[in-house]
Amino acid sequence: MHTRAFLLSILILLAGAPLIQAQRGLIPRFWEAGIGLYTTNYSGDLAPDHISFANTRYSGGLYARYHWNPNIQLRGSIQYLRLSGDDRHHPPNAGRSFRFTSNLLEFSGFLEIALANIAYEPPTGSQTYYFAPYVFAGAGVALYSPKVTYYGPERDRPLFEREPIPEGGRARQTNVVFPFGAGVRLIASDFVAISAEACARPAPSDLIDGVSRNGNPERKDWYYTAGITVSYFLNGPWYMKN
Repeated sequence: MHTRAFLLSILILLAGAPLIQAQRGLIPRFWEAGIGLYTTNYSGDLAPDHISFANTRYSGGLYARYHWNPNIQLRGSIQYLRLSGDDRHHPPNAGRSFRFTSNLLEFSGFLEIALANIAYEPPTGSQTYYFAPYVFAGAGVALYSPKVTYYGPERDRPLFEREPIPEGGRARQTNVVFPFGAGVRLIASDFVAISAEACARPAPSDLIDGVSRNGNPERKDWYYTAGITVSYFLNGPWYMKN
């Protein structure tokens, strides 16, 4: 339900975007490219419903953003993420003694809606800060291969490992994911932008962590990122105005 409400709000903002554009005349369309550094987290069979700092890992990525107009941007990204979870960090499951790690490669595309007009005047020599909060949603493909370990007493293994782990085998698996989130972007110079953003990804799979029937097969996995991106304007906008 939360995902549907968020996507509905995106459509409403998209429909109203022309009404909130500043009257600056024709703004050139242009590209920027950048890198991102993120913290990652996960929730699923081996983690509580909320984000656990004990499961926090790090990741990085590359992206390109196309500015359609001051309020609408399109973004494509490639991210390499590390995920982990451990029963010992979730007291109700501590006696089960499963843990997992996974390296995940994600290819995704997003529609971004800026909630305030991005400033397209050169900031050089000005005391003005150029902030633009934004929301985004999209779809992607995740490639991953979870490694699950049982570290409890061997005599208790049959109580918890009803299916061989990791379920689904060790071969690399593929899943569709639906990222959505929010951030704020700062135009830092004539050619550089810095953003801070957070993103959640519900996956229509219960095998991101390699555990399903051994846990709760009705509960799908999620993973999250939060971090900083730095980008460079490839063909604008400042010198294009001249």
